Amino acid sequence: GSVLRARDINMIALNSRGKDISRVKNAATLRVDFTIGANELAAAGNRPIYLCITSPDGYMLATEAMPTFTYQGSKKGYSASREVDYQNEDLDVSIFYNGSGFTPGVYKVDIYMSDNHIGSSEIDMR
Repeated sequence: GSVLRARDINMIALNSRGKDISRVKNAATLRVDFTIGANELAAAGNRPIYLCITSPDGYMLATEAMPTFTYQGSKKGYSASREVDYQNEDLDVSIFYNGSGFTPGVYKVDIYMSDNHIGSSEIDMR
């Protein structure tokens, strides 16, 4: 009952000036927006969130350093992360992934928090 869930997951392509653009191939950044739902049973406080973005060709987007976090006892790579202050109420979150060479197609987004998979979505980017 104390597991948090992410909902309303959406991904937006941004140009180098941070403006929304319609074509992912011209993007410098991908912004993933979602809401972590309120849950009175969950512990409040600062928590890291890890974002895994899988490209249409099946590869996880990551920086050259390939950062990892521990998920259910093993190391897992991630695309981007952010720490949030969760206070048992709905929390809108945006996480940014900087990169280039994005291709049109269906991207898979997975979100992890506190050793739990809290949400996923498949998003078709043009």
